[in-house]
This record gives sequence, structure tokens and C-alpha cells, in this order.
Amino acid sequence: MRWVNYVLLATLLLNGSFALAEPASGEKIIQVKRDTALFGKIVGEVLKQSFDNPFALSEEPQGSYLEGYGVSVSFLLRINRGSIRGIYGEIRYPEKSSNAGMSKEEKLDLVKKITSRTLVDYGGTIRGLADNEHVSISAHIEDRNEWDPARKMTIIVISGTKKKINEMAQANLSDEERLRQLHTLEY
Repeated sequence: MRWVNYVLLATLLLNGSFALAEPASGEKIIQVKRDTALFGKIVGEVLKQSFDNPFALSEEPQGSYLEGYGVSVSFLLRINRGSIRGIYGEIRYPEKSSNAGMSKEEKLDLVKKITSRTLVDYGGTIRGLADNEHVSISAHIEDRNEWDPARKMTIIVISGTKKKINEMAQANLSDEERLRQLHTLEY
């Protein structure tokens, strides 16, 4: 660890900057990074349980930290992988998925419920965040049956401050109450 400090000091001196970074800030960033990666894995596992089509979740959710704002985890979810809408109608492939018969709106509502529940249950576990910093989940949902490029992608962002999320975790809230208390944006 000492050699890292020497390298950092030498880099700062060579660049002409004499301001030293606070060690606590660096440790905080590392802790937030670890906790954000773990939170992203939790979000991914929860999504895989509800959207069990192997092609639905394109890759593991990724998180980032912005100082002063907080943590944001985002993912791309592809719905309607078991059907193709063509000019002569919809072609359905036999799908054993638990949500195969659901409409697009029902699937969007399911994503809102899943992400809000995950945010409240696990979002407060990201250490190093101040009470006024946010934890948010950004879901990019692609409907392969939609031909209009503007309507093909639906984005749902659910967020709350760490303080609010911790308070909600202590309460026994329904899905509707949880969504009302969190900031939700869908476009």
C-alpha cells in the first residue's frame, strides 16, 4: 500500500499539482465501488428469477457512482423474445417462461415492482453514501416486437435517497405504496 502512496505523490508532483487526496475519500470510493458491484449482481439475480428467458438480460447490470448524487445501476432487458410480430400476424414460439403470456404493460409493471422491491431491500446496503445521496436503478427495456424505434425502448428509472430507502426497508409496504414513495420516471 505504501508504494501506491509514493506513486500517487510522484504523479501529483510531476503534474504540478500539490493537492493531496484524502485517504478516507479513496477508501470510500473503493467501498462504494464494491458495494455497487454487489448490488448490481443482486439486481441481475432477481431479474433472472422473473425473466428466465436466457436472452432476456443481455449482460449483468452495471453500476456507477457520481459524487454528490449517489449510485446508479442500469441494465438492458429484452422482452417478448418468444414471439415475433410480422406482417401476417404474431408468431409465438413455445416458451416455458413464467411471464410468457403477459402483455408489454404487465411486464413493465413487473419490472417496476421487482426493481422497487430490490431497491428498498438492498439499496441501503451500499456503504459510504451520505443519507442525502441517491440509489437508483435504470431499466432499459427493449421490445423486439415494436417496429417504431421511438417506442421500441422504454426506460424506467426508480430512485430514492439512502435515508428514504432505509426508512422504507423498516416498514412493511405494499408494491403500490413503495412505488408511490420512490421517485419513478418512465419514458
